[in-house]
Amino acid sequence: MTPPKLHPGDLVAIISPSQPPSAKGHDVEKARHNFEQATSLRTVLAPNALVEHYYSAGTVQQRLDDFHWALKNPDVKAIIFSVGGNTAIELVDKLDYGLIKQHPKIIAGISDSTTLQNPILAKTGLITFLGLEFMDFAVEPMTYEVAAIKQAWFDGELGSIHPNPSWRDFNDLPTTYKGWRTIRPGIIAEGTIIGGNFSGFMHIYPTEYMPIIEGSILVTEFYMYSKRDVHSALAKLKFYGILDKINGLIIGYCRGSDQPGLKGNDRDIAELVLEVTDGYNFPIMQIGEIGHNVENMMLPIGARARLDAGNKVFEIVERVVQ
Repeated sequence: MTPPKLHPGDLVAIISPSQPPSAKGHDVEKARHNFEQATSLRTVLAPNALVEHYYSAGTVQQRLDDFHWALKNPDVKAIIFSVGGNTAIELVDKLDYGLIKQHPKIIAGISDSTTLQNPILAKTGLITFLGLEFMDFAVEPMTYEVAAIKQAWFDGELGSIHPNPSWRDFNDLPTTYKGWRTIRPGIIAEGTIIGGNFSGFMHIYPTEYMPIIEGSILVTEFYMYSKRDVHSALAKLKFYGILDKINGLIIGYCRGSDQPGLKGNDRDIAELVLEVTDGYNFPIMQIGEIGHNVENMMLPIGARARLDAGNKVFEIVERVVQ
């Protein structure tokens, strides 16, 4: 199920299903202004979007109410999560998925949004978009990301995704990432995109809220994981049999995995990945425009994609809005 496309001037609701925007330490109004100027969209804050309940953006009911309010509001054409966090898992079994089916809209976020986007796919089939960290608009130009937003949400024909020629970690964290990389060429693979942030994805495994893994292209990115942690995470995917079912694997930006001073962090990420996935023949590629503190593509969770890792081609082969 594809959501309706956007037009200049459409209203977008900002909700906070996990932590509050204040967690980023940036100016919300500045983020709204810059986002509106860059995208030609209008924004409205959900009633509880700025509420703080310890480390969450309000109580479970307040966060749930905002999500349902945005879905039912006929003026709201898209829903954007303000930031990530850790407590979106509390909404998974309480969301009204029938309401999402009744009012399909563009839903976008990053990080902890993975915990909600994959269940939305599993329960409704709706394509959602991983990659938008709304609060980054308060401090970064976001040129690449704005172009991705317009192509995904206004046009809907993504086709071949291209790297960001100005890629960088916003905080200049040490990294060995140098651009798109073939880790294993393999065959040209097609499949439905699932996954996102590793921690968020594994929150819902194995439950009824996990989308179909068989024949998928699994995307996973890691936030502040050491190489040892990345190794353990990939080994978990293997141990659970997830790697037995996928057609292709995309490793996003592994932010923090190159921090000096930790034993093993000097290890090449490709060597690590190949060791854990030894015995499999699916293609593997690293794409840094999927992850934290960088400009992201608008990755359509639930859309069909083609991965040609040998030639470093990643293509979305269906419309993502209608």
